[in-house]
Amino acid sequence: MGRVQPSPCFQCRFRKVRCDRRPGRCTNCERLDFSCSFQRDQAGPTTYLPDLRETVADRPERRRGSQACIECRRQKARCSGEFPELVSPIAHDEMLRHIDDFFTYLYPIPCYAFLHEPSIRQRCVNGTLDTNLALSIAAVSALCLSRSPSQSPASTTKITEVETFLWQNLEAPNITQLQTLLLVVHYHIQASHFSRAYMLAGLAARSATALRLNYERPELGFIAQETRRRVLWALSFIDGYFSVGLPEYETIPHTIVYQRLPCSEDAFRNGGPADTDTSAGYLPSLDADNSSTEGCSLLGACTRISKISKDIMRLTRQLALAEQPLAQLSGLVQEIQHDLWRVQADVVHTFAYNVASSARVTAKSTSRWFVRFLQVSMTWHQAHCDLYRLFLPEYPEAAPRVIMETIAPRLRLHALDACVEHVAHIHQVLRALQDLSFEPVLPSQIAVCAYHATRLTLFLPLSPDFGEQLNLDMDGAIECARTALEFLERFYLSSAPVQMIINDMRQLVKLSRGEPAVIYRELCGSEQVFDQGRHRHSHLAIHSLVRQANFVDDGYE
Repeated sequence: MGRVQPSPCFQCRFRKVRCDRRPGRCTNCERLDFSCSFQRDQAGPTTYLPDLRETVADRPERRRGSQACIECRRQKARCSGEFPELVSPIAHDEMLRHIDDFFTYLYPIPCYAFLHEPSIRQRCVNGTLDTNLALSIAAVSALCLSRSPSQSPASTTKITEVETFLWQNLEAPNITQLQTLLLVVHYHIQASHFSRAYMLAGLAARSATALRLNYERPELGFIAQETRRRVLWALSFIDGYFSVGLPEYETIPHTIVYQRLPCSEDAFRNGGPADTDTSAGYLPSLDADNSSTEGCSLLGACTRISKISKDIMRLTRQLALAEQPLAQLSGLVQEIQHDLWRVQADVVHTFAYNVASSARVTAKSTSRWFVRFLQVSMTWHQAHCDLYRLFLPEYPEAAPRVIMETIAPRLRLHALDACVEHVAHIHQVLRALQDLSFEPVLPSQIAVCAYHATRLTLFLPLSPDFGEQLNLDMDGAIECARTALEFLERFYLSSAPVQMIINDMRQLVKLSRGEPAVIYRELCGSEQVFDQGRHRHSHLAIHSLVRQANFVDDGYE
């Protein structure tokens, strides 16, 4: 009859691990430096049978801890436990500096406002910040804050590592990976890799719809819900860089979005109540009753104006195909105008800030959210110009003749006055920005506003239909164009998405010194195909990143 095996030691039984029952001290207790119940006096019995009635206080100390590095735990992979595996790819102090830069200079820009600042900072301090998210934050911050248009090899290496990870985990998206991917898209936009950015934006849109970010998740906590919303709306802002009103280039159409607008920054930071914009909680019902203005956020206002601008661009393209008068056009214009007025009323009610007043913009220059105040004002004025330039004969974006002939003279006169008024406000803001003692990082939407306002300013005095009627000074228009160019060269000289705008503006300023007929032909006929409706419908604006990507269909044999 074989010898009876002794019972496991008390430590191994409590920890529920296999005990080798080695006399004196089992291997587990020796390795972990535990007090083993097999330890005995040499004169004692060969086995120890512990009293199972021992109290909880007598139980061994629980020393179990994580033995794997953060990266291996995140990937659920076996970690060697060697010291080099625990070294972060970015020094801790350097990462803190990049995070400070990101939230100081980039986060106020609406398309970057999708990270929860307290969580990111705390994870960085604790050493639990996702490695790829950290790398992308560092790369984007370094590139956007550099005065050089070229990216550093270190930033390129970081983004390459992040992309490799994203491709390896393509089939299992999550919020953190999607946030990382959005930063990668921003990096490629700023690095002039427009074609790559466009393709990755499509991947980000697929990930967002796979995670159903376009729908509310009421069962989630406040911060989780708001993070989902902000990721979705940030993707919508990026989408505007490419589509410019063309449905075939859209990645996240507003028609599929059923999310609320972003809440206030205080609520997001503190995890407070859903202080969202109740005047337009869901964009598909933006035309509903918007009488309530409680809780309007600047980010929400930027989102609403972005949606309105896309609607105007879509209307412009649809009118280009019209072959007969559109009876409901004046009603559509009035509806869009009311939407813009509602945004203005909401911002005034919440922030005591009038977006229509160009004098109030620089008064907010000391605010952390100055860029958002600026974007709300500039895009609000530009939306009016985009809407009413439809009724300016001979202007490239004007409605076709078949529609123009049916427009009431009163509406055409109102459109003319509106264009004059709003481009004047835009140029006043540009002159005020030139007087700033600092240079904030500005979104490319501001450059787009400056560009279109300048073209319109140069066109109005030269128009044979109403140039003399307005009695506008061409010299004043040229001075406005020069001021706008100086503004772009100061704030956007190293911004890759704005370089084509700057080059075209230089050409306009150069031509404006010559014969008026030359600049007029440039403004009206710079696009040789604009007389054909189908080409006008599919034409890509100069600031469209799809146009700058220059995709070539040459793969045929």
